[in-house]
Amino acid sequence: MRTKFLILVAILMAGCLTTPYRHGFDESDVVAPAPYHVEWQEKPKDAAIIPPGYSYELNITIPRNLYPNYWNALEITIKNNGDTKLFVYNIAIEIDGKTFKQWDGNEGKEIGIGERKSFIASFKVSYPGSYRYKIGVYFMAASRRWYDYGCKYTQEYEISIDEYSEATNYKFHKNYYVYFDKIKKLVDPYDNIVKQRANIASSGYGYGYNIAKVCAIFDYIKDNMKYVNDTDGKDIWNSPSVALLNGGDCEEFAMTMAAMTMAKGGTARIYMTDNHAFAAIYIGKDLSILDSIDSYYHAKLSYALFEDKLGLLDRCRHAFIILSWLPSGWRLCHRREQQRKNI
Repeated sequence: MRTKFLILVAILMAGCLTTPYRHGFDESDVVAPAPYHVEWQEKPKDAAIIPPGYSYELNITIPRNLYPNYWNALEITIKNNGDTKLFVYNIAIEIDGKTFKQWDGNEGKEIGIGERKSFIASFKVSYPGSYRYKIGVYFMAASRRWYDYGCKYTQEYEISIDEYSEATNYKFHKNYYVYFDKIKKLVDPYDNIVKQRANIASSGYGYGYNIAKVCAIFDYIKDNMKYVNDTDGKDIWNSPSVALLNGGDCEEFAMTMAAMTMAKGGTARIYMTDNHAFAAIYIGKDLSILDSIDSYYHAKLSYALFEDKLGLLDRCRHAFIILSWLPSGWRLCHRREQQRKNI
């Protein structure tokens, strides 16, 4: 009996104590996305004399946490419920006595009859607390010629800005074999479903691997993959191909983001805390690529970067951008409002 016990201990020690961590990325393994500037449609000419009327529904989706002195991003979704097409050429947030317009107003998105399109709008305040805000939509409507309605504001809503505090008491483990092996087995960028969805998500953003494709994959997962909690207290992990069809929780969202990015030629990591998992995408040495993300969303954004032995010690070296809106960061709070004018 003692011999069997010693053999069992030896096996456990061989798997856990002698090699508890796996070898991660080397310099030659990582691939950074190319920059890609996204341009929207040019604003049409205001040519109509008689206003054609319009009807749209506006939804505001608020992240779980908002912080002072950061560019906080809201998702604004507009559905065209009328019988005229719309063209949105700017979004504004009015808060704390300031108005934050999102871009220059010379371009935008056309929203056809019955269509729904989303925008990211950001703002910044200096202190935590409760604030009143409203959303302004700069838009045009047309049956034949475009009529410029200017800006129409929503009613005022309340929003909370949280106090930001840094974690000071935590331990960091890298490539712990239990999770490393499990994730590596499940994340397969060559899976047919993963490749198909990655191609669908990123089509229309040029050739090769670029940052716009990363953003498009992120949006695709956020908008199309269901968040499903584990049942019976069991923490079951499914592969990205299964999650794309059936949904999943934070582990599945993180692994799916990683797999789809890798399917397009990128490099991804997955980070885990005691109660959450999220993906991070390698973006290389030149952080000016973040301007391309602002370009993709036509908004000013704040970014979180992880630093490690690949050289992430200052802003001149390598960086992984953290994608932490998947999935728990969104869908906490919705505001819905109708805007209509019949002619």
